[in-house]
Amino acid sequence: MNDLIAVEKIAQWQMLKTLVLDSVSSPITKRVYNMALDEFMGWFQQAPRSGFTKVTVSAWRVSLEDRRLGSSSIIVRMSAIRKLPDADTPEPVSPAHGNAIEHADM
Repeated sequence: MNDLIAVEKIAQWQMLKTLVLDSVSSPITKRVYNMALDEFMGWFQQAPRSGFTKVTVSAWRVSLEDRRLGSSSIIVRMSAIRKLPDADTPEPVSPAHGNAIEHADM
């Protein structure tokens, strides 16, 4: 049963990544966002988390700052995360419309 849940979660994550990557046209941006999303998921899975919330996104940003990444590196990684859709929204939300994660103080 746990294996089935894990497979479903991987499939869900791949679907979300595809939505984000399909929302940008630049091949370079796609590559960088793909790397950023994979990096986020690796970090996310390292410890128990309450889900994809503002608190989780803020903790991700703090972890990037703790690694002493440059501001542009942090901005790129956070931009990829902000493109992730809300649970209530079937596709990534543009900055003009906003979403719950995007409004987090990052």
